[in-house]
Amino acid sequence: MAQVAVIGGGPGGVSCAIWLKRLGLEPVLYERGHIGGQLHDISLPIPDLPGEPLITARELIERLKHHLKTWEIPVFEGQEVIAYRDDQILVLKSGQEIYYPHIAYAPGLRIRELDIPGREWITQQSTSEILNMNTDLPILIVGGGDRAFEAAIRLAQAKRPVILIHRRDHFRARPDFQTKVQQLHIPIYVHTHLQSIESVPGALIAHAEQNGHELSFPVSVVMVRIGMEPDIQPGLCPLPISDVVPLWPRAHVRCLGDAVSPVPFRSIVSAYASGMMAAKELVMNLRHHA
Repeated sequence: MAQVAVIGGGPGGVSCAIWLKRLGLEPVLYERGHIGGQLHDISLPIPDLPGEPLITARELIERLKHHLKTWEIPVFEGQEVIAYRDDQILVLKSGQEIYYPHIAYAPGLRIRELDIPGREWITQQSTSEILNMNTDLPILIVGGGDRAFEAAIRLAQAKRPVILIHRRDHFRARPDFQTKVQQLHIPIYVHTHLQSIESVPGALIAHAEQNGHELSFPVSVVMVRIGMEPDIQPGLCPLPISDVVPLWPRAHVRCLGDAVSPVPFRSIVSAYASGMMAAKELVMNLRHHA
């Protein structure tokens, strides 16, 4: 019988499941989407995974799947977990209820939304979907991190006109992304805040403010990439109240991964490590109380 339900099939959840199996437990992995989690949103090569220079996210996803298969860990994709009742009953969105004495919860992150007039015109499409659109108007991207710069680079490399705006004058994006944006001559407006979006025939008008001056951009698409926030199901793990990592707030629940890690330390490598630590801590505690 499975002893631990691992919830979340990103790098942290997969790492935790593999370590649990390696340490002698029988885990089962649940993922509401597909194995890989947020890796599916990465299109450019991953430069900082030790031992794997410039591996692509797609290659990494396939390796994660293969590793789970090698260890014969049961995986249930498309199964959303909504609660863990009485520290023993896992509740799925489908209504199914399953007994597990322990769970390891590896939630991911979701896109932080921008609450402005006209926010319904902010696209929910991916960069790949936008690349398939036919338009001569620029694509406006809001943000200064990796996801904003990555989208801008991909679109500019495909000869699509792009405009970047950012509320600060410094960026969180990787230095190589910043260099590439400069090389591609992508216009960047700093100290610029998107105020509202207006729909007119054949275009969107993005209204912004820069140091007290009003700016208007006729654009085809508005993409908001202002960062990520924890995508935590309250029925599984208390929401973090600070940037301090919460240490297992419930005896039968381990929370791990990016969603419960301090923002500066979120990475694929730290997700792997958090999965390993959660698995080892759980196993050591089980042995101690045996």
